[in-house]
Amino acid sequence: MERQTTPVKQTNWWKWGFIALVAVLLVTTVTVSVKAFTPTKVTSMAKVATGTTNIDVALNKKQVNALADYYVNKSLKNSTMKYRFQVSDQAMLTGSTQVLGASVNFVLLFKPTVLPSGDVQLKAQKLSIGSLPVPISFVMNYIAKNYPLPNWVAMNTADKTMTLHLTAIGNGKKLSFAAKKIDLSGDGNFVFQARIPKN
Repeated sequence: MERQTTPVKQTNWWKWGFIALVAVLLVTTVTVSVKAFTPTKVTSMAKVATGTTNIDVALNKKQVNALADYYVNKSLKNSTMKYRFQVSDQAMLTGSTQVLGASVNFVLLFKPTVLPSGDVQLKAQKLSIGSLPVPISFVMNYIAKNYPLPNWVAMNTADKTMTLHLTAIGNGKKLSFAAKKIDLSGDGNFVFQARIPKN
């Protein structure tokens, strides 16, 4: 009588390898998405100056951009991350962000508003990042978590706002500012109050 042998079932390693790869990609995508879209709130750590001598200063766009470059470059000292804040017809933040592992340049446009405190609130209006459909909150989250912002800048990604606490520049011990007027038309008309500490 002929003996029957049952065939040994072979493991398909390609199949299991593919399933493992899909699982890793899925977990990575979910993790990145959760981190990217979780609202971030960065609060200003600077102190407001008390007891100051105040002088009004009028600036145009060129002068405001030079001032912005000075403070941004100061905050970027010894940092590999680079960005610029400039004003033209709108206030804009330019830099680069990581999308699916690739570095992509972005332009984030803001509408500035002078707050009663003399600080400036920037409301994100539009994001230009090539043809990629990336939400504004994604890029703002990336900036808040990865960019070295000055300690007088606060960001609220849920409200899509960035607040420049000009009154807290200098941490209460050095020259600070308060915005009185922001006019982006033409060459621009910006009126700030320079606050010089008495101590």
